[in-house]
Amino acid sequence: MKNRTGKMKNRTDAKQQIMNSRQRPTERRFSSLIVLLSVLMGITTQGDKVAQWAVFETSFETVKQYANPFTDVEVNVVFQCGAERWTMPAFWAGNGKWTVRFAPPVKGNYIYRVTCSDAQNTDLQGQEGAFEVVEYGGNNALLKHGFIKVSANKRYFEHADGTPFFWLGDTWWKGLAKRLTWDGFQELTADRKSKGFSVVQIVCGRYPDEPGFTARWENEGGMPYTSKDFRTINLAYFDYADRRIKHLVDSGIVPAIVGGWGRPDCNSLEAGVDNIKRHWRYLAARYSALPVVWILAGEIDTATKWGQGPWAEVAKYLRTIDPYHHPLSCHCATGRRGAAGDECLIDYDMVGGSHDGWNAVTPDTLAILTSAWAIRPRMPVLCGETAYEGHMQQNWQDLQRHIFWMYMLNGAAGH
Repeated sequence: MKNRTGKMKNRTDAKQQIMNSRQRPTERRFSSLIVLLSVLMGITTQGDKVAQWAVFETSFETVKQYANPFTDVEVNVVFQCGAERWTMPAFWAGNGKWTVRFAPPVKGNYIYRVTCSDAQNTDLQGQEGAFEVVEYGGNNALLKHGFIKVSANKRYFEHADGTPFFWLGDTWWKGLAKRLTWDGFQELTADRKSKGFSVVQIVCGRYPDEPGFTARWENEGGMPYTSKDFRTINLAYFDYADRRIKHLVDSGIVPAIVGGWGRPDCNSLEAGVDNIKRHWRYLAARYSALPVVWILAGEIDTATKWGQGPWAEVAKYLRTIDPYHHPLSCHCATGRRGAAGDECLIDYDMVGGSHDGWNAVTPDTLAILTSAWAIRPRMPVLCGETAYEGHMQQNWQDLQRHIFWMYMLNGAAGH
């Protein structure tokens, strides 16, 4: 894929023949989809002009071969506007291609430069380009007002420009799997949008309640990884995941991306901490240029929130590679402990409720949230999972309304 600014080095016909000869059949099968997604992810660009908060995407290619490009090489792109800089991880996109996606936070003239962990690879190292960022002229509030952040009073959420954002979330843990068809995904998105939902919690990693590496994990492109250590990636899976994540954003809904699960029967860390870090790097490279929020993983040790355990190591790593500092939490039963010397690794505290009918609205259940709300430092607190409507033939509309207002009238930042 050619750099949009036209400032990359020219590629020779011989080089292109080499690249084509190395393309695998499975990659050719999805080439049309990749082209379509590239257009969708950068639809606001016009020549060398890019809309503020929209996605600028460009790719860089090399003829140098690596045994496993996904694990052997890291490529970053440093974007600069005036004195401000953002370092974006690029993701391996197949063959010898690395792609970067960047959402410019401010208007002005930008330059960028590629850095590569293999500094001797001059196809990648040192590539440069430039573009101009202009005001966004569309109606999508997520682009018009900018990414989501914690509010100035540390209790709620707002957009980058200070416009309030209300978190009304729906849980589609397994919404990237093909068991929910693409037509069904679009229908569900439209339904939730019409009802005022603003966030969808969706897993891009190991799913809860089922073993990994079974057919149920697949989307239209297959499984995300073909080895249990997460070292052999299936790019087609993520190309199809792009379509769904982008559709949520286009509909004005924030994807709350969950990077995996931590319960013993479905533990992402079976792949190893370093490999889960790489998994998160890949998610950040593909999706941090979108208006997302992060949920590190589901049902992990609460001590992660104050900097202890292997998931805390993953959280610290994610902090270093996300230049936007998207709000980060983890899906745990309870909130922070607030002890002296704790290293706070989250921006908003997500706690649990109860799935057991009217036990979801007892004082003890409410106290999980109110105790987290009282901890310092201040941050938004919300219940990320409680009694699902209709789950186990209970938890109907009357209970749902009670749960919602119970939390909202006691300081929750959303529901």
